[in-house]
Amino acid sequence: MRNVEDYFKEILGFELKCKPATKEDLGKLPFVYANKYNFYETNYFEDKYLLMEVHKEDAFEAAQFRKQIIAIQQALDKKIIVVLNDISAVTRKRLIEQRINFIVPGKQMYLAEMYIDIREFKKAKSFEKSFSLLPSAQLILLYHILHKEDAVSNYTFKELAEKTGYSQMAITKAVNNLKNVAFANVTGTKEKRIELEKDIPKLWKEIENSLVNPVLKTVYVDEKPEGLYKCNVTALEEYTNMNPGSKEYYAIEKNEFYELEKNNKLFNLNEENGFYALEVWKYNPKLLTDGISRNNNVDPLSLYLSLKDKFADERIDMALDQIIEKYIW
Repeated sequence: MRNVEDYFKEILGFELKCKPATKEDLGKLPFVYANKYNFYETNYFEDKYLLMEVHKEDAFEAAQFRKQIIAIQQALDKKIIVVLNDISAVTRKRLIEQRINFIVPGKQMYLAEMYIDIREFKKAKSFEKSFSLLPSAQLILLYHILHKEDAVSNYTFKELAEKTGYSQMAITKAVNNLKNVAFANVTGTKEKRIELEKDIPKLWKEIENSLVNPVLKTVYVDEKPEGLYKCNVTALEEYTNMNPGSKEYYAIEKNEFYELEKNNKLFNLNEENGFYALEVWKYNPKLLTDGISRNNNVDPLSLYLSLKDKFADERIDMALDQIIEKYIW
């Protein structure tokens, strides 16, 4: 708990003293809880808190987790703060939605009763890890993760431009974007190449908060253009245990969309309803999904990013956890 004490002092200037929960308190808990978590007690001014250390960020169902916390609070008459070593965006979203207090030392503190939601980052204070990546930079990162057999480091900037369809200037800008947020290095002089972290779980922890939703907007049509990839809940069936919804969703790259719109080739285009939902994407989904999907779906990580902040739906949250477990960990 020393890391919790240090973080609390650094952020709030308060000397928090944590000590293991007493045997008397632990004896009041159901055995399954006492055996599964580590418990520590502390005071914050007049309030007594129980720190509940979760050994591993499991894909727990937040509403059920909240019931456990309420049961523990009632048994011990102390407020609970969950302590995690790390946290994914999906888990963070779940805990905040359920107003569950949590601390990730060195990264984030969310204490609902105190109205505290503080996020800290590993870099200098002037460096904001929430900095959003350019779509082209994100595409390079996701390609690196999903296509390990075709390493982006094998390509010069010129070859990378030819491969992705971007201009060489756009690729240079994307790489500089990655360098500026400390996600990439550049090797070579005449023929420059990009170097990215090969430890994918480590890289994902670093980049997740900077990755953007690939969807620019969603529109509706009554006839579907040819050659599009399924996305949104329609694409979850391939990568997860979740069945597709009744509405069919398809991804279309923004330049292709605007060209079809300009030439009036989208039947009954509107922003409210139609037989098909079209997600207008900031980058070309084809570049990432070829060789990954067997069923003409968008790639799983872009799919995750398009949905992770969109639904307060436990089934979808569980499906997104399955994607990350399969393609990252």
